Amino acid sequence: MRAARLAASGGPVSQSFAPPDTELFRTLWEKQDGCCALCGMAMPESRFVLAHATLWKKQRPTFDHIRPKAAGGSDAAANLQLAHAVCNWRKGAQE
Repeated sequence: MRAARLAASGGPVSQSFAPPDTELFRTLWEKQDGCCALCGMAMPESRFVLAHATLWKKQRPTFDHIRPKAAGGSDAAANLQLAHAVCNWRKGAQE
């Protein structure tokens, strides 16, 4: 099944080596001092500050919806914060 998905998508999907370079990301990064909004720990600035790619996959900064989209939340900047990928995953659709 996994092979079929990869073939259909044109190949494996890899994580970028750095967070998105957007104004929204930079604003949230500065507002949060580079810390996860959910656990409060520092987030890595790029893949290369970590010892292994697996750590980047778990600790990379991601956009988290404060009010989940599943609960009617929007993609507006006021409803977004940055969180480690693993923290965001654990939170799921909780408010």
